[in-house]
Amino acid sequence: MKIFYQSMTPVGDLAGYASALQQHAALLCPQAELRLNGMPAALFEGSSPTEVYRYPYAKHKIASAVLDIARQVEKEGYDAFVLGSFSEPFLPELRSILDIPVTSMAESSALVACSLADKFAFVSLSAVSARRLKPIIDKHGLGARVCGFHALPRPVNEHALNAAFDDSAALVANFTEAARVAIDGGADLVVPAEGVLTEVLFFAGVRAIDGATVMDCVGATLCHTEMLVNLQRRGGLGVGRRWAWLKPPAALLERIDGDLGGRVS
Repeated sequence: MKIFYQSMTPVGDLAGYASALQQHAALLCPQAELRLNGMPAALFEGSSPTEVYRYPYAKHKIASAVLDIARQVEKEGYDAFVLGSFSEPFLPELRSILDIPVTSMAESSALVACSLADKFAFVSLSAVSARRLKPIIDKHGLGARVCGFHALPRPVNEHALNAAFDDSAALVANFTEAARVAIDGGADLVVPAEGVLTEVLFFAGVRAIDGATVMDCVGATLCHTEMLVNLQRRGGLGVGRRWAWLKPPAALLERIDGDLGGRVS
């Protein structure tokens, strides 16, 4: 099984995260081959992805590259495409164009959380990220199961998270503080809503806080992906294409894949 894992961060600058993700995949999905891909560092020019993705146009332009990447890796024989991001850019579009399973960290984590807790909450890197996450979860129809969207009391960026692989104590304390607010609000499970944050917590051994489960978002996403591949391979279970995720006809694809050029006519 070949799984393509698309991060929305420049993973070449996050060596700790890249290494942790490969170890994590080998532990939970030992039969799968994982390829990790990130966005080019030049797109961010010293800014963190969290900062850049605050701007809707910038996010759209950068994330749109994912559509071409996904179509290419399906042609290369990959069995699944993972959006390793809680922003899950272009998820409906990807499912409408690919025949292999497409998963996102936000949806997979929330679906697994529904089987582990009656109510769960999310902890994001910042208040901006927490605010953006709510409509994503609502879009999946799971908002009624969520009792809160919270942020770390001391916001951090991806580079600070990557450094925490060497010393995780401060980050664990930061997350624990936010998690306890979520737990006091009724959460029996807390979702660390960011891939690098999840990996730091996982390798620090944080599995529960005050009796509430701490979600392994990367593990849940990879195992959910593996399940969908097996269901497709062994039982022919695939995407429904009657209404929402219609696949464009070949002739239409050929026309729109040409250079539209942004021209006004």
